[in-house]
Amino acid sequence: MKRFVLFIMIVGILFGQKVELGLKINDEQFYIGDRIRLNISVSGGERQMFVLPNPLEWIKDIQILDIQTNEKVKNHRKILDIQIEAVAFDTGFVHIPPMPVIATDSTGFGKPDTIFTPEKYIYINSILDDSLTPVAMTPPLPLALMTWWELLIAIFLLFGSVILLIVGIKYKSRKSTIIEEIWESPQEKAGHFLNELEKKHYPEKKQWKKFYLELTYISRDYFENIYYIHLQELTTTELIPVLAVQINTEYMNELKEFFHYADLVKFAKGIASEKQCDAHLMLVKQIIKAGEKEMEDKAEAKQEKSKH
Repeated sequence: MKRFVLFIMIVGILFGQKVELGLKINDEQFYIGDRIRLNISVSGGERQMFVLPNPLEWIKDIQILDIQTNEKVKNHRKILDIQIEAVAFDTGFVHIPPMPVIATDSTGFGKPDTIFTPEKYIYINSILDDSLTPVAMTPPLPLALMTWWELLIAIFLLFGSVILLIVGIKYKSRKSTIIEEIWESPQEKAGHFLNELEKKHYPEKKQWKKFYLELTYISRDYFENIYYIHLQELTTTELIPVLAVQINTEYMNELKEFFHYADLVKFAKGIASEKQCDAHLMLVKQIIKAGEKEMEDKAEAKQEKSKH
């Protein structure tokens, strides 16, 4: 009897030291994106230690999302559970390779032993596989006819579209009006401004300042266009020497008196007369006419010279 009990104790000790290794996979049909749960379980004696590799370095065909490790002792056996949650993003077979597990004694006297986890293959299905049951399709309902108000809106929109199309075609085909710029010579431009000034009848209305402001501006503008010099910004004192170089002496004295008189009216509130206004207007016209005749004489002389 004692021998039998001793035999049972020896067998129990040997059995308790035996290492067991298992791999479980949730048994179901997998598709792209489904969660795949792997359960690696290692059990052995209380004094044993287990060294496992990093699953991230061994399992390459699937994307590992989470790894949970749990170690416990039950019925004098140490149990190590590793829960792996993964997902696949491609169809076909997925390879779960065997991973080495080193089992050794925590006392340091035992001989290390290397065992491997089971090798598994998982098939990832496609949602387009013929084996899947097609989704029931509801036949389309017949198109209902439009109600009277829907028909009215459709006609209104169609009518508006036609009008917009016609307006767009007319607008596109409309010829753009090109404003032609009429070139005037300095004499013609000054004559045009003087005629406009006469139509305003400033002297008759006793508006002396407005009259001389416009008349001096027309004069300065004419001299600028004829002699190509800037005169509008010059004072009368600065203006007279510049014009004396260009204008004939016979008009220079009267022109000098005209600009000084205009300054008295514009800036010193001088009182003019219709007679004086008419005389100065006539003076400007004579100077413009003399300049025009001088230009014509130069042109004729140039033509005669070119003939000879």
